[in-house]
Amino acid sequence: MIRVKDPVVLLKIITRFIDRQMGVTHVAVILYDKKRGAYTLIDSKGEGGAKIPIGYVKVPADNPIVNFFKSSHNGAFARREALVYKEIDPIQNFEILVNKKEGRAIHYEDIKKQMNYLRAAVCVPSFYKKELIGILILGEKLSGDVYHEEEISLFVTLANDVAMAVKNAELIHDLRTAYEKEHSLFINTSIALATAIDARDRYTHGHSERVSHYSLVIVKELIDSGKMQFDREFMETVQLSGLLHDVGKIGIRDEILNKPAKLTGEEFEIMKTHVKIGASIVKPVKGLKHLEDGILYHHERFDGGGYPFGLKGKDIPIIGRIVSVADTYDTIVTARSYKEAEAAEAAFEEMKRSSGAQLDPEIVEAFHRAYKKGKITRREYLSFDFSKIH
Repeated sequence: MIRVKDPVVLLKIITRFIDRQMGVTHVAVILYDKKRGAYTLIDSKGEGGAKIPIGYVKVPADNPIVNFFKSSHNGAFARREALVYKEIDPIQNFEILVNKKEGRAIHYEDIKKQMNYLRAAVCVPSFYKKELIGILILGEKLSGDVYHEEEISLFVTLANDVAMAVKNAELIHDLRTAYEKEHSLFINTSIALATAIDARDRYTHGHSERVSHYSLVIVKELIDSGKMQFDREFMETVQLSGLLHDVGKIGIRDEILNKPAKLTGEEFEIMKTHVKIGASIVKPVKGLKHLEDGILYHHERFDGGGYPFGLKGKDIPIIGRIVSVADTYDTIVTARSYKEAEAAEAAFEEMKRSSGAQLDPEIVEAFHRAYKKGKITRREYLSFDFSKIH
């Protein structure tokens, strides 16, 4: 997937690419506008001014093309990823398509009329799950040639990128603005976002909340032992940083995130970008210093062999070192089929072997002390109310 922060920028890149490289009369993208209840023109380009005019601002939500794509995505018209004007007549042996969900008939003549109105040779839907985010509209080729299957496949891929970029932008916008409106809303949004991220990865259900809890346990143990002193804001930052440590995975494709086999070198390089993506998401959040530390630095290693910067020892910000230990513990424990106590002991043995190499020995030791005091048992975790983060 193409990764840019602003989906409108991505849309302009796509329309410019198609306009310059594909040789079409015009290309446009419309996206659903919740306030208007219609699909609104976002960008268009074309040769010699032959493009959809900016004044044509919206396509109603009950437009035949919109209804067609919604119906096809619901199974009424299976495996159809694009509408090609020249293929409309032969694609079905009957004249109407019934939208079973809404009890609505869609006439193919109406679809053709709408495509004529848009001067569209091809329309490609942009779906996020079952939600029709927008439509990519293409005019005829300047050469007069027909569109080949490979070209249609490329348009489908680009349309999917648009949908993912728009939804990611919505999630990121919600996260960034929530804190400014109300602190408790920010906390709940963070929890919901962390839950959504964990849900995308079949291997990490509940992982983010556990890492948040374990990170706070470590901080409290460091305070209780007299080793370090932290204020209330730091404790809150650690909790949220642990909760959102994998937020950047929102920008990683599912086929990489959920790949059961070992990642290739190229795939691993893509996976590694999640820390910088995550840090860029939370960096604008006001009110909490160092929130990004646990996100950006939790894959650094104490011996300097980690990423993204290869920092070593105490050069790694302490929140990053804390979240790294909490993250490692949960990863080891949830991967084992032992009983809870056996899994925990095995995890600490493995973590002690990694102390000084992957992990900060002082933080591993503090976490182990907290474990011996019963601070990280399943019962202790389940009794923790994440909605009451300080």
